[in-house]
Amino acid sequence: MNKKLGLLLAGGALILSACGNDGNQASEEQNDVAEEMPVAEQEESTEEAANEEDTDAVEENEEAEEEKAEEEAPAATDAPEAMSGEASELLSEGDSTSFVFNQTGEFSIFCEPHPVMKMTVIVEEGAENSGEVALDIADYEFSEETITVAPGTTITWTNQDLAQHNVAFE
Repeated sequence: MNKKLGLLLAGGALILSACGNDGNQASEEQNDVAEEMPVAEQEESTEEAANEEDTDAVEENEEAEEEKAEEEAPAATDAPEAMSGEASELLSEGDSTSFVFNQTGEFSIFCEPHPVMKMTVIVEEGAENSGEVALDIADYEFSEETITVAPGTTITWTNQDLAQHNVAFE
């Protein structure tokens, strides 16, 4: 048993020493090339490498920001259409729900667990609010009592309360 262990240790040491020599040879070759290259070319090479690293970092940051924006932005196409009888699921603190208002008219909205919480959405052509509108639910109230939006507007409600709320249509 001791003989096998000794052989394994010796083999491992031999492998490690061989790996160490390859690294030194490569390092020596790099130094030889660097010595042969004029200083101006070495500086250009260093600057090019730094620029490539900066470009890679900028591209990675831009990709990360785009992914974050996509995650944060409510998807208008995923939002159900606002209509009588519709209701969102219960929202915990920080949760959001969205509805698209395509039809002109007046929509009465309330919270099913807290029916005293009410608001009105008026949809009319030429309204200032269009695209995407963000509203909060806080202190057992919708952030707007009444809001006027253009057809096609998506409203996103975010629950800021500890209590669960939802968005329901009469």
